[in-house]
Amino acid sequence: MKFLPSQFAYLLSQRETRRNLKSLAQFVALLLLVIIAFAEVFHLIMRHVEHQDHSWVTGLYWTLTVMTTLGFGDITFQSDAGRIFSIVVLLAGVVLLLILLPFTF
Repeated sequence: MKFLPSQFAYLLSQRETRRNLKSLAQFVALLLLVIIAFAEVFHLIMRHVEHQDHSWVTGLYWTLTVMTTLGFGDITFQSDAGRIFSIVVLLAGVVLLLILLPFTF
């Protein structure tokens, strides 16, 4: 554990590593913004189209399970608008998590 600060200092001293870490931070920020936006749209569709009310934790939970392609199926949309939104979230999750994330590393 006493070598951890020196390892970080070594990593940050290299220009390419700093650039890679900056790219990773930008990707994570973009991913967080997308997740928050999808959770917000989930609430809007559930409230105004499906006439259901869910907590913010439920919105984040639904967004993450759909984006990661787990899809437990415990929260589903009944309307076409909600199902189309589910497809958009699923495709965005595949692109962001399964395609772009590995290229980041």
